Amino acid sequence: MSDDLAMSLFDADAFCKLLGNSGRMTAIDSTAQKRENSVSRRRFQRGSVYENSNGTMWLGQFSEYILNAQGAEERKIRTLQLCPTTSTKRAALKILQPHLDRVNANIGSPAREHKSATLEAFAAIWERDYLALSKPSTRSGMRTHLKRLKLAFGTKDMRKIDAGDLQSLISQMKAEGLDPKSIRNLWGTVSLIWQAGLAQKFVDATLPKPKLPKRLKKKKKFFDLTEVGCIIAASEGRDRLFFWLAAEAGLRAGELAGLALDDIFGDRLTVDQSVWNGDTQEPKTENSKRSLAMSQQLVEMVWEQITQQRAKGHRFLFTSARGNPLCMDNYRARKLKPLLAKLKISQKGFHAFRHFNSSLLDHLGVQLKVREDRLGHALTESITQVVYTHTLTATGDTEAAAKAGDAIAAEVAKAVSIAGLTTTNEKGLRSRESEAYTA
Repeated sequence: MSDDLAMSLFDADAFCKLLGNSGRMTAIDSTAQKRENSVSRRRFQRGSVYENSNGTMWLGQFSEYILNAQGAEERKIRTLQLCPTTSTKRAALKILQPHLDRVNANIGSPAREHKSATLEAFAAIWERDYLALSKPSTRSGMRTHLKRLKLAFGTKDMRKIDAGDLQSLISQMKAEGLDPKSIRNLWGTVSLIWQAGLAQKFVDATLPKPKLPKRLKKKKKFFDLTEVGCIIAASEGRDRLFFWLAAEAGLRAGELAGLALDDIFGDRLTVDQSVWNGDTQEPKTENSKRSLAMSQQLVEMVWEQITQQRAKGHRFLFTSARGNPLCMDNYRARKLKPLLAKLKISQKGFHAFRHFNSSLLDHLGVQLKVREDRLGHALTESITQVVYTHTLTATGDTEAAAKAGDAIAAEVAKAVSIAGLTTTNEKGLRSRESEAYTA
């Protein structure tokens, strides 16, 4: 076909529409065409430094690329106060330079997603998605920390809370006379919140560790063998079993409350749960899940209690009248505290039995590894002790229980034979406390 014939078949009207009035072909729309509200190509920035209207401060200005609420990239002009005009312009430029370096380093990268939230708003997210996964006892303490943090910074954007704000709060808590341990625990909660905030892009960095008050070394509270003998001798029934079990097995208060009837097998008991304020939770550490032998004296008392509990239809070893696990705070206030006052023994908590147990087994020459296993301590010793030291015989745990039971039974018998339990002598074991065995 000739060129003339091809032109004759061409739609002349359509061709004229493309040419338009100017006689030039109109551009066809494409994705490459510049659209309205588009952002100009990113360029290397040198920024600008100038004086404010009063001539008192150097101001710096540069562009930053962010994502708006619709996810589209926008260019924002940032203006910063740099330094007084008593300094040179060169000094002001040095202050501005790190900001320019950060922007120029991201020229070829898309803008990050930018989120913002007040501390109070993000605290609700953190409590729902993170804190809810913790144990009930942990949640209780951290919610107390959240109340204080909301009071101090609740309406402030998380990105605007800096190290100075946190240090000011810590100084305020110290001035109020709060225990250094409580202040350190609050910092632990802050650290977890900011780590979550960084992961979810609500902050750009975690807060640096502040200056914290030193923990005061407190004298450890513990019972000696004579005191334990007097406590048990002055008790009966369920209370006698409770105090004996606490002394011989060294269980934590929550572990004692969480002991179920099904956790007792013959002359052994298993610890695989804890109870705190009526809520069942995991034990303190993974090592806290353990099986312990009991002495013959303790076995007899335990099975007598099991028989009574089954007759009542209760499933825990120690319960209230309604069958609920014992509340340790109430039990201490109603049983242990009055008993210690009657016996003229200085006031201590249930944890003093645990310290006593560690010291008693040490006094009786029980292997360190056996003591650690029975107490359910975390792996805090040297690698030689933790990895390369093992119980040489399978009877080590049973022997430890038998020795502890015999020692406690002998002291109880001695206390019973002495007229007037409140005048007991100070003879017997004075525990050699060691921080290595504290929980």
